Amino acid sequence: MSDSLNSGAQALAQPGAPAGASGAEPTPLPSLNAILWLAWFSFREMSRRKRLLGLAMINLLPVLVVLAIRIWAPEGSGTAQLQLSSLTFNVIIPFLIPIAAVAVGIPAIGEQVDDGTIVFTWTRPIKRRAIFLGRVLSAQVVATTVMSGSLILCFIIMISNGMEVITWDFLKLYLFTFLIIALGCFTYTALFATMGTFFRKPVMPALLFTFGWEGLVTNIPARVQELSLRFHLQNLIEHPAAAADDLTGVLGALLTQMVQRETVPAVQSVAVLVGVTLAATALGIWILRNKEIAN
Repeated sequence: MSDSLNSGAQALAQPGAPAGASGAEPTPLPSLNAILWLAWFSFREMSRRKRLLGLAMINLLPVLVVLAIRIWAPEGSGTAQLQLSSLTFNVIIPFLIPIAAVAVGIPAIGEQVDDGTIVFTWTRPIKRRAIFLGRVLSAQVVATTVMSGSLILCFIIMISNGMEVITWDFLKLYLFTFLIIALGCFTYTALFATMGTFFRKPVMPALLFTFGWEGLVTNIPARVQELSLRFHLQNLIEHPAAAADDLTGVLGALLTQMVQRETVPAVQSVAVLVGVTLAATALGIWILRNKEIAN
């Protein structure tokens, strides 16, 4: 790894200040070049990890659901649009996106800090903010790519029975789901990468946030919901409404109507998610800049 970092740094070093020149103070590489180089190197590294295979297997869950519907309930399963919206709202957003972000976001920086290998990067003429941004960008792209592959397989299964399922509303929802996945992966990965940089053992705080705080707050029928990333992602997609055909459903519908409030605009949810991404990234850069590796 250190040899790759060394060769890459020398390739990008400025001609006027070659790396390793005696008596010369190394000049930091231009931030954009360093970020892109580190992102590409880290993407190749993360793509070869065995844990990525496990992540890909977990992301087959919606594919298996769509396949089961296609085989055993082709007629009474609703439209492809309803299937996709239900999977996105109930499986992809609350479960798969956070899991993917935990799997690649926490080790993006935290793993290298924990085992001390990050010092090989620190000794190169690369600013620490470029290290953080490059590593996190690669993790965000990996998470988005894995989840997008699962969505593509779902589409192939949905249209296997005929092209009549392809309507403008379905295509719009399908393409919009890609954007939701990308936005969710970028937000959660930036947050968990910052946790991985700060905490010694970040997995437990990340899981408590995802399945503790997010799970609790999202289900509170009040403005408290807006303190959840999950709520803002789900707010970007139309929730498939269930028919209230029994007493429990009727009572639930009445309770929901009693606490009903104004709908949060989609633009506001996007702004919150982008703001959290930028804030988490800035905090992570600051933490890494002041991080000391104990011998």
